[in-house]
Amino acid sequence: MANFIIAGTEKAGTTSVFTYLSSHPMVHGSAVKETDFFRNLYTGICEKDVANYSKFFEGHAHKTPIVMEASPGYLGNGKEVAARMNALIPQVKLLFILRDPIDRMYSSFNFHVSNLNLSAELSFEEYIDKCIAYDSGQKTPAELGIDEWFLKVISFGRYTDYLRHYYECFPESQIKVMFFEEMNRDIHSFMCDLCQFLEISPSHFDNYNFKKINVTYESKVKWLHKLAVNFNKKSERFLRQRPKLKQFMVSQYKKFNQAREGYNEMSDESRSRLKEYYKPSTDALKTLIGIKNLPWDI
Repeated sequence: MANFIIAGTEKAGTTSVFTYLSSHPMVHGSAVKETDFFRNLYTGICEKDVANYSKFFEGHAHKTPIVMEASPGYLGNGKEVAARMNALIPQVKLLFILRDPIDRMYSSFNFHVSNLNLSAELSFEEYIDKCIAYDSGQKTPAELGIDEWFLKVISFGRYTDYLRHYYECFPESQIKVMFFEEMNRDIHSFMCDLCQFLEISPSHFDNYNFKKINVTYESKVKWLHKLAVNFNKKSERFLRQRPKLKQFMVSQYKKFNQAREGYNEMSDESRSRLKEYYKPSTDALKTLIGIKNLPWDI
């Protein structure tokens, strides 16, 4: 079973970090990156859970000290998930990669639009309205016409609300909080710092070619992209064990169906609204993790 979990957050580089670490000779990554075991498959029956969770790590050589998975949805479900992890794998080390919650929400919105989970006709301003209407209890997902998970995206950026459950269940020595912005500034130093937390040699990354993984982009042919997304989900277990093949397939697909990488800038009005929404949680985060300054300013 896993003794290290990248537990959050969405659109903060978790796929890239999982991919980089999976290449390390001292790390064994799960067959699929996001097992989501503690959200969707956990039963509370120890023997059954051990057997079912272990299936994600078949082929693990016991000489590999780090056994890893990465399910960024674990942070947003912290109240339930932290207690479940503590019951099944109490010695696990946890990594939370946090990102400016405003940028993270905008990135999540564009990512889910590009993956056809949200309508391309939906503007970001309308999306904020719907998320706040749900978050405040004014309307239901059915009334808003959006799946509940995507309406919760705004609240998932209130990191303190969810992260505190992990600090209640685990000692601080088992929790590592890092920042997406630091990763972008110096990925080599970021990975070396993470290796120190995991107690493995960082030399593997001295000449490593860090390629960004799971970058949001706009597709030319929407129906084809939907097929590609479904294919990627169904074949992840196979392709995860063959990273070079997956990189080649993705590069070829992008040549054919990528319209552009990235997305437009957020409006000042939207940023101002979200800044007001997130400021109390961001201030509380500084106290929770014991730092004076965060890489973002809210």
